[in-house]
Amino acid sequence: MTSSSWQTALVKLLGLTLALPFAVTYLHLYYYTYVQNEYCFVGPHTSFISDKNYNHAESPEPFEGIIDSSAAVDNEVIASKTSLDSDDVSRLFGIYSPQQQQKRSKSKKNDRRQFHQKYASASAASEHYSSALSMIFSSSRFGGWPSITQISDMISSPTSQLSHKNGPQTKNHPTTTTTTTGNGNSISFVETKETRKWCIESLPSGKGSTAKWCSADLFNDDDKKTIYLYPPSGVYERQSQQSSSSSSSSLPTTIYITCPTPTVQIQPPPKKTRHNEQLFRENKNILFIIRHPATILLLLLNIGLAFQYWNHRINPSSVCKQYSKIVDNHEWWRGLTGATAHFEPLHIGFNMMSLHTLGRELEGEFGSINFFMYNVTLVVMTTIVMMAMVYGRLRWQQSHHLSPDQQLHLRETSTVGYSGVLFAWMVISTLEREQPTCPIPFFNDVCFSTYSFGQVKFNIAPVVSLFVAQFIMPRVSFMGHLAGIICGFGLHWGWPPIEIGSANVLVGGVFLVGNLFWRRGVVPGVPLSPPDDNDHDDDNQLLSLLLENGQDGIDGILMSLPVSADVENGNALDRHNPATSTDPIARGKEKKKEREMEEMRRKHMTLASIRNLICLVTVLSFLFFDWISSIVLSQCLLLAYFIFGTRSSFIVWACTQAKAENDIITPEKQRCGMIWRGYFMSCVLAIVVDAMSVAGWIQLRTFISSQKTMLLFGLVPTVVFMLLRFAINILGMVIASKVLHDMGQVSFVSGGIFVRVFSRVLTCSKAIGDGVFLSKRPLWTAFEGRGIRLGGGELMARISRSRSP
Repeated sequence: MTSSSWQTALVKLLGLTLALPFAVTYLHLYYYTYVQNEYCFVGPHTSFISDKNYNHAESPEPFEGIIDSSAAVDNEVIASKTSLDSDDVSRLFGIYSPQQQQKRSKSKKNDRRQFHQKYASASAASEHYSSALSMIFSSSRFGGWPSITQISDMISSPTSQLSHKNGPQTKNHPTTTTTTTGNGNSISFVETKETRKWCIESLPSGKGSTAKWCSADLFNDDDKKTIYLYPPSGVYERQSQQSSSSSSSSLPTTIYITCPTPTVQIQPPPKKTRHNEQLFRENKNILFIIRHPATILLLLLNIGLAFQYWNHRINPSSVCKQYSKIVDNHEWWRGLTGATAHFEPLHIGFNMMSLHTLGRELEGEFGSINFFMYNVTLVVMTTIVMMAMVYGRLRWQQSHHLSPDQQLHLRETSTVGYSGVLFAWMVISTLEREQPTCPIPFFNDVCFSTYSFGQVKFNIAPVVSLFVAQFIMPRVSFMGHLAGIICGFGLHWGWPPIEIGSANVLVGGVFLVGNLFWRRGVVPGVPLSPPDDNDHDDDNQLLSLLLENGQDGIDGILMSLPVSADVENGNALDRHNPATSTDPIARGKEKKKEREMEEMRRKHMTLASIRNLICLVTVLSFLFFDWISSIVLSQCLLLAYFIFGTRSSFIVWACTQAKAENDIITPEKQRCGMIWRGYFMSCVLAIVVDAMSVAGWIQLRTFISSQKTMLLFGLVPTVVFMLLRFAINILGMVIASKVLHDMGQVSFVSGGIFVRVFSRVLTCSKAIGDGVFLSKRPLWTAFEGRGIRLGGGELMARISRSRSP
């Protein structure tokens, strides 16, 4: 592998796992916040606040504001020292939206609109917490940068219970046309004969006096046709009041606001003509694609897979959900393939129409990113609940001594389709709807209302729909749809939380936990076939010596091997056995054995070094990121996988070095391959979600600074640390790919679901591993040992006699 080849593979790998998700997330967040909703974000005029916490009003010490390095502001503007009142500051920060929520026509732009506070800072709303579970999973309780799912949850609509917004929703502003959690704060355009400014007004602590922060003067006598569309982004300074109270004096001198661009329109709006009306007319189909990317992605995934299955004549039994395959044979990937498989036109037609309708209704409520993550969560959860129900029914049949044929039929019942996830979304849609739901077709008078029991809601309509569907179409899976209904109620009631249900945590976590508690032999503690202590064979004694003292003993034994220039050059001898210095064959075997042990020691030390780096990154992640975020949880998951993979790899190498039988080495390789495949899959998902989180930090840094008031590190140090984390995780992914290929656990010829999904990433990782970690020291040397004469003895004798004088 040449140097240019592995470098090209590295560029491709970075593009697939880092650049692509970063760019897509950055553009999506920009469109969602600034184009679609026209949000303005108000936050502190700082890049970070270290040990000075303005959430604690009793702390009288002032802090020095630090200008955000990423903000385009004048270098001479420096925030002054001031003590902050926590209640006033938290009421000021948050999301501000224009009074008219509908999209304006480009030919009729409405200038100088008032912006009202739609969502207050999390620090203000934390006063309204009533449940311990909400306090635990609040994104504002711990100081650290949030994950992309937490960011999406912050900016999504606060009207849904699943959006996990902090505190009750109120309507305090008399002119606000939308539901808001604000406290009377607004941004408005102030125009006098001498000045033109955008100002934000606040009513501190419910008192009569108001505080005002204004932008720089925008007055220009030469330009009388300027249309002011949005408040300008930048630093807003507090205006002096004639009568200032103690509460208003505690407010910050400067704040920072980020709004859409451009803020002004110099040219007058175009005249109303037929051509302009057609040009400005919005295409509803394109608008749906842009505003509902998660729904479009799910539609394309299901339709594309259905076409592939039909085109290649795939048997449904090879991808379906089946208890005997998933539970008995541990083919857990069938949970994904079975949920996205459709083999009949009517089946995929009905399911995709339902997905289109539910996605149009719910994706805007939860945000596109969280909506997609919830779909991944429901795919996994519905499979687990369905298998649990089948297991319970099997136990019931066994307790009632039913025939084995009925049990076998239940084990081998196959289900395919996305309808289980759709039933879960139907439950959520029903509970979010204010009007009663009528689940029976052509019976519009049979409707069911939603009942609330505190924070828990319930409606019987989805269960009625299940029985109606079972009556109309007897072939539909009753337990599959019932599992979807159960998961829908559980998700709406708050379990699992979005950070646990994120793809980078749930998929790999279920795989690892299943191996821990279901298949205990998969987690390497000891070899599957321990060596016999009574066997005095040299190879068996070597295997026992390598494994007798656990990980510490293994490291000590390997470190005690001779490491010198003679060993690396293949010239070291065993001085304890003098026979090796005279016997060429024994000397060659000894050299080969020493080189193999040295190669084994080198591989193990490489894995141990990377394991220590991953452990260090995991510990530092608790300082930089939110403790309960998916960023931290996924890194802990990767550390657990790598520890198990290191142990399992050494067991395979030890068995190979001891020349164990194939029936012993093969199960060990299969166990090692399962662990490293789980690590590789979790590592790819973690890197992708981390790249999306970095895009959210850069795009919404002003809003995050208003939400996270206890950040220990600013944006620049956090991004630098994330780049270091990317490098270490990619290094671990390359190592995992190389181990899988060296042990023969990845085959591009036979394929498989793992290879088909991660084929491009596996190819790039293998190329990088071969170029960087390829061993330059051969395990054997040509013409080593005793030479053997080639050719017949009679011919050599004739040649010798002919040359004799």
